[in-house]
Amino acid sequence: MNDPSGAEEFPSLSATEATARRLERGDNVLVPINRASTLRELLSMLADPMALMLVAVAVVDFALGETRDGVIMTIALIPVLGVDALLEFRSRKALAALAGAVAPRARVVRDGAVTEVPASALVDGDLVILEEGDVVAADGAVLRAANLSIDEAMLTGESLPQEKHAAPDPGVAIPWAGAGAGIREGSPRPIVASSATTVIAGTIVLAGSGSARIVATGARTRLAGIARLVDATVDSPTPLQRRITRLIRPLAIGAAGVAIAAFALSIARGTGLRLAFVTAVSLAMAAIPEEFPLVFTLFLSLGAWRLGKRGILVRRLAAVETLGSTTVLCVDKTGTLTLGKFSLDEHHALGAAGDDDLALLEAAVLACEDKPPDPLEAAIVAHAAEHGIDAAALRARWTMASDYGFDAVGKHMSHVRSSAAGPSESRIDAKGALEGILEHCAPDPAARAAALSMEAELAARGMRVLGVAGRHAPGFSGDRTKDERELVLLGLLAFRDPLRPEVPDAIADARKAGIEVKILTGDNPITASAIAAAAGLPIGADRILTGADLDETPPDLLAERIRGATVLARLRPEQKHAIVASLRASGEVVAMTGDGINDAPAMREADIGISMGRRATQVARAAADLVLLDDSFVALVSTVREGRSIYANLQRAFLYLIGFHVPIVLLAIVMPLVGLPLLLLPVHLVWLELIVHPVSALVFESEPPGPAALRVPPRPPSAPLVERHDVVRSAAAGLVLTTSVFLAWWWALPESVAAARTLAFAILIVGSVMLVFSERAHDRSWTAAGIPTSMRARIVLLLVIGSVPAMVYISPLANALGLAPMSLARWALAIAVGVASVGWRALLPPARPRSLARTPRDTPAEAPG
Repeated sequence: MNDPSGAEEFPSLSATEATARRLERGDNVLVPINRASTLRELLSMLADPMALMLVAVAVVDFALGETRDGVIMTIALIPVLGVDALLEFRSRKALAALAGAVAPRARVVRDGAVTEVPASALVDGDLVILEEGDVVAADGAVLRAANLSIDEAMLTGESLPQEKHAAPDPGVAIPWAGAGAGIREGSPRPIVASSATTVIAGTIVLAGSGSARIVATGARTRLAGIARLVDATVDSPTPLQRRITRLIRPLAIGAAGVAIAAFALSIARGTGLRLAFVTAVSLAMAAIPEEFPLVFTLFLSLGAWRLGKRGILVRRLAAVETLGSTTVLCVDKTGTLTLGKFSLDEHHALGAAGDDDLALLEAAVLACEDKPPDPLEAAIVAHAAEHGIDAAALRARWTMASDYGFDAVGKHMSHVRSSAAGPSESRIDAKGALEGILEHCAPDPAARAAALSMEAELAARGMRVLGVAGRHAPGFSGDRTKDERELVLLGLLAFRDPLRPEVPDAIADARKAGIEVKILTGDNPITASAIAAAAGLPIGADRILTGADLDETPPDLLAERIRGATVLARLRPEQKHAIVASLRASGEVVAMTGDGINDAPAMREADIGISMGRRATQVARAAADLVLLDDSFVALVSTVREGRSIYANLQRAFLYLIGFHVPIVLLAIVMPLVGLPLLLLPVHLVWLELIVHPVSALVFESEPPGPAALRVPPRPPSAPLVERHDVVRSAAAGLVLTTSVFLAWWWALPESVAAARTLAFAILIVGSVMLVFSERAHDRSWTAAGIPTSMRARIVLLLVIGSVPAMVYISPLANALGLAPMSLARWALAIAVGVASVGWRALLPPARPRSLARTPRDTPAEAPG
């Protein structure tokens, strides 16, 4: 019973055998890679609007005998698709790296030793260890069970936890899976799906521990059928994706309408079919903003990858876009604000035992698991050893008879043990929250008052307090309710879990950013309040709520009390869920941290569920959108900063795209209307495409968080993607640049079309680079923004600037683009006009960050000195 793995008793596979079976039968993956889906994604990339229009122009050219132009259009497809493929590859590579980091894992016995492997590496015949919080990774037969309880509701619909025990014949085959390797065929006692001696992939270990022999993996598990149905569903778009769609759709429809009108106008004027078609396609290519979805996906993907390098793993990409809107952080106390390293500093004997420290410490040790997995229980055993108690010898005298797991309502657990001297003597020992322990004791009023007073004194010093009780009897019934009656209160244990030293500064940063921090805990409210005060959170009588307070609060006042509370203590799991739901209903954007099974419902309900990686159960990780590998609150705050930075950079990139599209669209529209030759032919738009994609996707994405990232209130989800006043500023710069390019084109046309086009393009490219500096500055001065610090950004900008002379002086490119060499004076003119066309924005005051959301409710409290 003490060793749930069965590593010594049951044979295990060798690593070599496991590898061979995995190669033979495939990975333990519920739904194989959908090749058709991958093909669809590839075709969707080839269906880039720019590429389709180039193909259309090439087809028309070839049909009309314009072979040279058709070849140029065909060759132009290569860089267009190449840039898209490169950016898409970067995005997919980033996400693939993160997917591997957050992939579920399992503990197996191989070569006689316990090892951790990816869940996908499990094979038939593996011996898997199961512990509380694990998600069962494959179907199997139970070999060992110690108070093993599993939630099978997701598969069987059974709402009650299913108790599991060892199969009488562990070699039996399971009919729905077929015979696994090493599993005997033809057993007369087949196991049915709901058997108490089997475990099913996808179910959750609620309590206890055990081990199982895997008999079915991957597509042969019961869960695989459901998983295939889920895989067939289509994910709904995120709010930001819907907003981008709403932005792009009318622009695309308008572009198509204007292109058709331009085609009709050209035909009416007697223009040839080819020129009319090229005019229409050029206008459409200029107007359709296909870069927006590409930039959006790339920014989120690379943002997730960058967070991953900092130990913050993103399981759901949409969470990255929500980070900047977070208004409330609901955090656990233990391990998040504190170090999660318990030391048992004090013990106080009470009640009928008087000053009998020995009775208290022995009961405390026997109320722990025989091999304590919990740091709090390990601290009890270590403290008892310091006071001369040999835990192993004590357990040898008292062997486990019944193990009553943690009661979420009473917040306690107990063990019934039998004396090794004979079955006539037994004892029950319980430990847990003092309130829960007192419910099973009957102390006189004075003893109860003394216990509660001492608990309050210890809790006010920031210590976590447990009560210990027990009694002896000739035997016990096996009924928990009966066995836990009339316990005798023995004393209190006081643990210290120090506050993380970096937490007060991180709390201050969060509150300056307009983000409320609430502590949701099952601990004593006095202890939680002491930790909150040390962390710098505002504390007062009206800011502390308990689970009992929530039960007694009228529904119409509940939301207001929850919003005003800082510490919510002695909570049940369903209350955590209700708190998060209430905050969201009040308009808050909630991030919820957790590490256990009981936190999963609240994490799912929150806008962002955050799992504390080191100590979190698999269930908590599965429910989370983000996983913090170092369990640090500082990492949590830095994640919010990064989320705001990603969104700010996305806004800058979109404003750049708006500013750059204005001259491209207007120049494509104006020339046919005024009867001038076309400045922008499809091949020129390809050139601009090769500029705008890398600049928007690579230059702005690498911008570091600005100093104001955590100084302004959160952005509400209902806020527009880009503010109207920002759009006006960017469009104005684009309009001035359009005017400059048009006048230069008109002025130089008498000389030649090639000379005019070269001057116009030089001004346009210089202006586009100035737009980069303009949008990078945005809410800063140009001097403060400076030159991009990223080497990648600098290289991209140098290539953009260098593309103009390269296109002019490389003869094949100049001939294809219709450009001609310019004098130094003409180059100087182009640079001066291009800089001035956008540089005037440097004279304007920076855009002030708007308070787009509620202001912080309190000024940051100073941490106690």
